[in-house]
Amino acid sequence: MPAASIFLFVSAAICAALAVYGHFQRRDAFTRYFIGLMAASGLYALAYGAEIASTSLEQMKLMLRIEYLGIPFLSITWLGMAWAYFDPKGLPKRYRLGLLLPCLATLVAFQTNDAHRLFYTSLDFVRLDDWSVAVAVKGPLYWLHIAYLNLCIAAGILLFIRAWRQSMRIYRSQALCVLLGSFFPWGFHLLYLAGLSPHGIDLSPFGLAASGVLFAIASFRHGIFDILPVARDLVFDGISEGVIVLNEQNQISDFNRAAASYIDGLSATSVGRRLEDLPAGRVIAAKLASQLTATQPSANPGIEVSMTGEGGERVFEVRLTPLLDRTGILQCKALLLLDVTEKRRLLEQLELQAHTDPLTGLLNRRQLEAEAGRMILLAGRTATPLSLAVVDLDKFKTINDTQGHHAGDKALRLVATLLVERLRNTDIVGRIGGDEFVVLLPGTAVAAATTLMDELRETFQAEGNLTLSIGVAELATDQPDLTALLDAADERLYEAKRGGRNRVVGH
Repeated sequence: MPAASIFLFVSAAICAALAVYGHFQRRDAFTRYFIGLMAASGLYALAYGAEIASTSLEQMKLMLRIEYLGIPFLSITWLGMAWAYFDPKGLPKRYRLGLLLPCLATLVAFQTNDAHRLFYTSLDFVRLDDWSVAVAVKGPLYWLHIAYLNLCIAAGILLFIRAWRQSMRIYRSQALCVLLGSFFPWGFHLLYLAGLSPHGIDLSPFGLAASGVLFAIASFRHGIFDILPVARDLVFDGISEGVIVLNEQNQISDFNRAAASYIDGLSATSVGRRLEDLPAGRVIAAKLASQLTATQPSANPGIEVSMTGEGGERVFEVRLTPLLDRTGILQCKALLLLDVTEKRRLLEQLELQAHTDPLTGLLNRRQLEAEAGRMILLAGRTATPLSLAVVDLDKFKTINDTQGHHAGDKALRLVATLLVERLRNTDIVGRIGGDEFVVLLPGTAVAAATTLMDELRETFQAEGNLTLSIGVAELATDQPDLTALLDAADERLYEAKRGGRNRVVGH
């Protein structure tokens, strides 16, 4: 048996093993086309190995018929595999039938050639030393088949070249193995068509042997069935989370549409630039400096970064995730940006609602007590005075009863506005009841506080045509707590009301 036949049988065995291996991997379009390609290639190599070992024309014709059970489908399986490398759904349905019909036509044309002689017009048997060669005069259908086959192969190669050029480093070795695996049989096939093969021997099956080895490397070493850069446009660009891929030097390798919309200045020209070269990227790089400079970064829990762009200020949760190969070596880093602006606004609103009075926007009782506690401690440490005023809107019930609750709410908001606008920035104002307001006046003795509140009362009467009763008390050194201070101010408030309302009692 010729050594070439043994070589081709080994090649067929490799293709068969890869087809079986693929069968037990993922059940997706890429794997299905890969299995079909390996099956067609293996059948081609097996039959051609038997063809060159044949001892008669009849044996050779039989092997050729077997070869052409696989050869016509090399085109669609190769193109389908290349297509599925990008799109997990594989070839669109509207294309599949159109691409399959020429394959079926080739199959029928070859098997029925004796009836029409359009595939090859004659076939001769030539013996060269210990192997045989078929010398055929090709017909028009053969050249149509060859044109279609080479068109599909060329299209598939272009797709894999694109994959190799655009892929991140983690995919590049994988894509290169597949790409080189296509060049060997195609290159040998072109030599055969050009009449450059020795003795007219078809070198394509020998190229398939090299392809099988490279596909095996792509499968077992680079995990072609484990990681595929499929669906970049559908997945990578389709997710709402921004993704920026950085290489080991923190240069931008890739990014999706969401990231481009989040980061001002991020465009195609940004590829190859460092993250900190972008104004917004500089903010992120500063926050993640330790992670970016680490030789083996670990996934961080996420940090919040505020950035201002065309849409105003936005808040992002930023995570840096290292991407490692099977051996644990860093390949690249994925910078993930999640827009949490609305979430942050909602949390701020909830926090505000928990601390403020919904009608007036002033501090509610709980938050006022917290602020008062801090002021009392500060007053004690610094030996400075602290006064508290209780402000009550006179005849509030009458307003509600005669004019309605809308008028009552309006009056309360007017009191709140007056207190905020006319008091100092250091003073704290809150609402603790229906028509009761509390004012904390740090660094102010009771006499000064009484004068200040009396001026405010007069202003309110003039502007609002309403009156206020106010009680003022100063923090006692022997009872430095809020309860005692409130009780003292309340007593003076009741004294003001008993005195005829519309007055301030502070001492």
